[in-house]
Amino acid sequence: MWKYILKRLAYFIPTILGVSILTFTIVRLIPGDPVEIILGRHPPTPEIRTYYQHILGLDQPIYIQFIIWLQRMFVGNWGESIISGLSVQYLVFHRFINTLQITLLSIIWIIPIGIILGVISAYKAGTLIDKTFRLFSILGWSAPDFLTGLILILLFSLHLKIFPSMGGGGIEYLILPSLTLSIGSIAYLSRITRGSLLDVAVQDFIRTARAKGLSKTKIMINHVLRNGLLPIVTICGMEFGWLLSGSFIVETIFSYPGIGGLTVQSISSRDFTVVQGCVFLITIIFCTINLLIDIFYVYLDPRIRYERRS
Repeated sequence: MWKYILKRLAYFIPTILGVSILTFTIVRLIPGDPVEIILGRHPPTPEIRTYYQHILGLDQPIYIQFIIWLQRMFVGNWGESIISGLSVQYLVFHRFINTLQITLLSIIWIIPIGIILGVISAYKAGTLIDKTFRLFSILGWSAPDFLTGLILILLFSLHLKIFPSMGGGGIEYLILPSLTLSIGSIAYLSRITRGSLLDVAVQDFIRTARAKGLSKTKIMINHVLRNGLLPIVTICGMEFGWLLSGSFIVETIFSYPGIGGLTVQSISSRDFTVVQGCVFLITIIFCTINLLIDIFYVYLDPRIRYERRS
């Protein structure tokens, strides 16, 4: 077991290194001079340009800049924002906490509702209930987040005036963004759950359970659902990672101060130290979630544990 965990941990470094190199290179291809951005409308003299390039480390070859940046990231020195001068760690983690609040609330909607709809749809396969849930899943998964968000703002903010349409603060500011993120994921999870359970339902051991006289409900709970959990766990884990990092559009629509909005603003202003910090944190989150899913697999499916030992 520990050997397997260490083997999975070994993927961390190549993944983080690869994403860091890619981000570090792409950010520097964005048009615009950081020195001119810092000084605003005042054109810098050659002496001032040289001074700021030295301060920012831009006078070094790009591979030297990357090595220095990577060393600082791993020791906890993420640098300072070019625009605001604030610590990158403070900006990133402060915004990350806000995004985490939306994500956790979204997960509260997604996992129980998505799984319950999928189980009911599989249990009532071929009936009107199943067709209704399948139609919802198609519409929910097909609708883009910006359209869903605008509809929710129009309904709950402008007409019913129940929830605020933008900003951050109390729980009322989290409802509409979390619902916007949740609807598509609920639809997707319900489809995956239904498909996974129906695949298990045609296996030989399910026929044996029916032959023994077990009720349909007992077979669904004790046999079908238990053995169909693997793809469901994968989707739930990946959805958590995507919600943490993929809320760019939703945070922009609702003017919510999260890490997605911070990344977009930093790209627009060419604040590459903040962009690199955001991507670095998101990469670590994804790697950690993948590791936890792999470990959870071993406990869910004994066959994986046997394969690892052999």
